[in-house]
Amino acid sequence: MAWSLLRDRHEAEDVVQEVFTRFWQRGASVKKPKSWLMKVAHNLSIDRLRFAGRFVEAEEEVLVGDHGNDSNPEWNYRQGELSARLESAIDTLPGVQRSLVVLYDMRGMSGKDCAEILGISVNQVKVYLHRARGRLREKLERPDG
Repeated sequence: MAWSLLRDRHEAEDVVQEVFTRFWQRGASVKKPKSWLMKVAHNLSIDRLRFAGRFVEAEEEVLVGDHGNDSNPEWNYRQGELSARLESAIDTLPGVQRSLVVLYDMRGMSGKDCAEILGISVNQVKVYLHRARGRLREKLERPDG
């Protein structure tokens, strides 16, 4: 989660270290550890992006295909190219949309868990995911995208 938002290994490692330090300090008072860990990681990552001036605040399906064919270099090249374009497109999404794509589409979390982590309603999760996927589709369909 932290790396997906920050795109910087060292920053992400710092966030994860801080998350687990806070988790250890809270001990048994954390009721839903997975959701709590993701929420704190998300919030700390967003704080770092805001501090660095890289977070775009906004209120506003990507199908990659088969997962591998090592014997076909052309296919591997195209998949690498698509992955790079997808990563670049995700980076352009506003913060909440980017977080939802990472949590829901890439990490496979439920809409309810995403809503809890981001502090929004499940209906807002659906709306933001729809908008994010539309933006990604639009970005990936353009030749210069």
